[in-house]
Amino acid sequence: MQTIDLSELKQGSSSFTFETTSIDGVYSFLKTINWSERWLCCLLLFHFITFLSIILSRRCSNFQILVFFALVALCYNSERLNELGAKHWHHFSHEQYFDSSGFFISIVFSSPIIINCAVLLILWLYESYLMMKKIAVHKKSALSKKNQSSNKKNL
Repeated sequence: MQTIDLSELKQGSSSFTFETTSIDGVYSFLKTINWSERWLCCLLLFHFITFLSIILSRRCSNFQILVFFALVALCYNSERLNELGAKHWHHFSHEQYFDSSGFFISIVFSSPIIINCAVLLILWLYESYLMMKKIAVHKKSALSKKNQSSNKKNL
């Protein structure tokens, strides 16, 4: 990926622009990233730990709600994080990955967050399904007990 000097950034009200090389696809873009950089390894570790904590905390809905809203807040602020990354990339990276269209941060940061949020939603829907199934079974058993007791009274 091409290194771009900070002087090439065009400062605006809240946006910045610079030219990027043409991208053929997501896979080719991911191949160009230097995954051995420490901050990228930490970012991957963050996504993995988040996913693992979601799976391991299936029964802790309060914790999952907290994680969900934290992930949504991070995803919401990804544009600001992209701007900060573009301005200060030389402090933590060897290459400038933060493009003006936000492609890098969308692929590497926001997409895994959205996938984790989708996993949370699927887990919540499954828990709701199990709860509704349990309620239906309890209603049927209560109804059958009521019918049995009324049949005994009639005899």
